[in-house]
Amino acid sequence: MNKIFNYEKDLVENFKKTYFNKKSCILIDEMPIRWGNIDVVSITNTVLPFTEAQLSVLSNPTSAKLFLKTKKNRPITEKSLIKNIGASESTCKIALRNLLKNNLIVRKDNIYYRAIDFTFPKVIISGYEAKLTDYNKVFFQSCLNKNYVDLSYMVFPLDVANKIFEQHKDILSKSGIGLIGTSLNKSITLLKAQKQNDVKDYLRLINLAQSQMISLTNEVALS
Repeated sequence: MNKIFNYEKDLVENFKKTYFNKKSCILIDEMPIRWGNIDVVSITNTVLPFTEAQLSVLSNPTSAKLFLKTKKNRPITEKSLIKNIGASESTCKIALRNLLKNNLIVRKDNIYYRAIDFTFPKVIISGYEAKLTDYNKVFFQSCLNKNYVDLSYMVFPLDVANKIFEQHKDILSKSGIGLIGTSLNKSITLLKAQKQNDVKDYLRLINLAQSQMISLTNEVALS
């Protein structure tokens, strides 16, 4: 086996360069969306109706959950709003203050409303786990990632990926995990990932908020 990459970071950088060079999307390295970051996340470019400060607030899981429980024309009490959020009452109240402060929700007579129109844009969120050789670890991580992204892929050096395809094609297909092989000059999709339909809305909102923040940061850096 010819060793193409000496380090995992070299594999990741080469993968990004060869796989996304003609694709319009935002790339996020080490996405902190779950316990243990996803190596690379790509999100098809979209514009959200939020300011940078609002995006920062919505990157917090509790804030994202609370925001999504509010409706612009349907009032909800604080008790109902924080019920089953999965965070302590004090954490929820801090999140509510941040949502109010940044004009994402409004409160009238202790009743809450969403302050801004928002519907999820049609985007695809893809996660990529890259390793030089460790198939078992990447497979586990990629299966876990299916809870957070629409498409979950494993990325290996091309020669390693070809052997994995030969040995594990059936289990990857059954699991819905995609496989990509990367060489110095190209990246090849050996197996397409199957789209997931059970990504929770608050996780999707966090992904979109973080991607938009990165996009805004890049625009400032280029200006």
